[in-house]
Amino acid sequence: MAFPLTGIENSNDFYSQHYLDEVLESDLKDLFASWQELGSASPAAKLKSMAGEYFRLRDRTLKARTLADRVALLRELAEQLLPALGYDVQPETVAFEVGDLPVLACYRSADGNPALVIALAPMEMSASEDDWCVLNAAPLAPRESPITEIPDSEPAFLPDTDWETAVSKIVFADTHPPRWLLLLGHNELLLIERSKWARKALLRFELPEIFGPRDDKLFRAAAALASKQSVLPLEGMALLDTLDSNSHKHAFGVSGALKYALREAIELIGNEAIRYKREVAKEKVFERNDIDLAAELSRECLTFMYRMLFLMYLEARPELGYAPVQAAAYLRGYSLEHLRDLENLSLTTPEALDGTYIHESLQALFNLIWDGFPVSGKSGGQHSVTFIDNNGFRLAPLQGHLFDPARLKILNSVKLRNRVMQQVIKLMSLAEAKGRGKAGRISYAQLGINQLGAVYESLLSFRGFFAEEELYEVKSAGKNKTPEIDPENDGDDEEPDDEAPAERGNGDAYDPLAAAWFVPAREAANYSKDETLFNGEPRIHPKGQFIYRLAGRAREKSASYYTPEVLTQCLVKYALKELLKDLKQADDILQLTVCEPAMGSAAFLNEAINQLAEEYLQRKQKELGQLIPHDDYTREKQRVKMYLADNNVFGVDLACPPTASSLPP
Repeated sequence: MAFPLTGIENSNDFYSQHYLDEVLESDLKDLFASWQELGSASPAAKLKSMAGEYFRLRDRTLKARTLADRVALLRELAEQLLPALGYDVQPETVAFEVGDLPVLACYRSADGNPALVIALAPMEMSASEDDWCVLNAAPLAPRESPITEIPDSEPAFLPDTDWETAVSKIVFADTHPPRWLLLLGHNELLLIERSKWARKALLRFELPEIFGPRDDKLFRAAAALASKQSVLPLEGMALLDTLDSNSHKHAFGVSGALKYALREAIELIGNEAIRYKREVAKEKVFERNDIDLAAELSRECLTFMYRMLFLMYLEARPELGYAPVQAAAYLRGYSLEHLRDLENLSLTTPEALDGTYIHESLQALFNLIWDGFPVSGKSGGQHSVTFIDNNGFRLAPLQGHLFDPARLKILNSVKLRNRVMQQVIKLMSLAEAKGRGKAGRISYAQLGINQLGAVYESLLSFRGFFAEEELYEVKSAGKNKTPEIDPENDGDDEEPDDEAPAERGNGDAYDPLAAAWFVPAREAANYSKDETLFNGEPRIHPKGQFIYRLAGRAREKSASYYTPEVLTQCLVKYALKELLKDLKQADDILQLTVCEPAMGSAAFLNEAINQLAEEYLQRKQKELGQLIPHDDYTREKQRVKMYLADNNVFGVDLACPPTASSLPP
């Protein structure tokens, strides 16, 4: 790691892990500089000064024989730890709709509603009801009963054997819930933000790991992420909000890196398929520029890669309720996450390099997604699935275009070697940190479906072709001649414009996503070094190679440009505003029909589904006078989104992407 985060667990990607590892340190430089001037008065220095006292109180807490003793000692710990982080210990009882909750502190916003609540968690977060009973002769009040008020003089703690349930059904289930919750135990401090709690994302500060090494950098990191100055400042934007924004922007940067990775991976798979056909199957194909065959291989490779991309997204988002990542049988036997662990495995023997374990594992996973699991039988070409527990998990069939086996006629007839597929896994797993020259693991949980759509859309204008002879890749050097071969090769090349577009001439740099031109090697002498050298070296493509690049004029012809998310949100919001104001009941939303006649990768349709589902749930809750529990809200919203996607939303395009017809929004 580039930044010392030992003892700080980024559970379920509270932030992008790549952002924390490679970018966070630079974003905190100004804060650390201001703390340097404060000296011993800084939050980091105060944390360090109480390290010895922390371990003394922790040891006493672990030896406590009753729950009351443990809570009292934990309260004593809180009275030292929380002020070091800038919080005041001011016990009170907060009235939530489910019941009254005694807390150590409650900070309120200008409207009087709680903004941040601090409470004690006297047991380990994984403690069972039996564990509680050992320390507590009388069971705690059941969740359905009003919570007994604890006087201010008594320690405040979450009165529930299941702290996750208490967070969801007491604190965040309120009409005006706090945004932030701090839970303090003898071993850990949890920082929870309401909007991220749906996927159980949080920052976990493991206190023995933080206080043990007495590392100044680690104390600074912990204080920067947990102090009141960062979470709830007196004025200005909270540091954690700034970091969240930066992490989100970084995720967009990662999606940009994925465009490069996806294009390179498609070329790798395409050329490996060619090699198998020629050398193993002994088929006399791919020897010339067969345009139809190249187009089919391009489509199949893009479909193959988008399968991987989307499954990585599904596995990183367990709250979507599809990929059974909690089941060990799936995680260790089928998942892409398991294959990602092979990215840095050294392949040294011919058997390891030339074996096909990774490809066969992917094929098994794709079949599993298509058929579902378990499969009880087939009838009339349709799969009949009985959902019963089997080997620890079950999986609904996803029988859309993306996972249709018939879509990969070429790739289903070949075997891709481990040496190639490991490169593909690396490309999809790691992104280089800008300016650092090292790669960090991509967090797919931080990527939205629209960002994945942007990756797909960026490659819609790319075309694959076979080099009929050895080719040199060339670029324009100002007002020079246009190269002879456009990879689209559709026979309608025109004379070049007087001034070449900026993307055609990019100095000496090589950009594999920019428009590309190629000339036969026999003609290369007719071009200057400014036209044939990239970073000082020629780019030569041997005869028969599969090349997947953006054709010189393809983007202009196809008008394939992706709409930024902020624009789709704004346009959809105001497009729906007039429509929604005339609807009288929530169920009227389920009768609407939405059509996008030029859908591309369905950015507008996805946003429309998202906003309509949110509006439906808000209206339905108001009509029924009931609140959806916080931990159920994401699942309920997914159900509404799936209903809208299946029944109310339609799209048309010349090249409909897989997301439009087969993937949950």
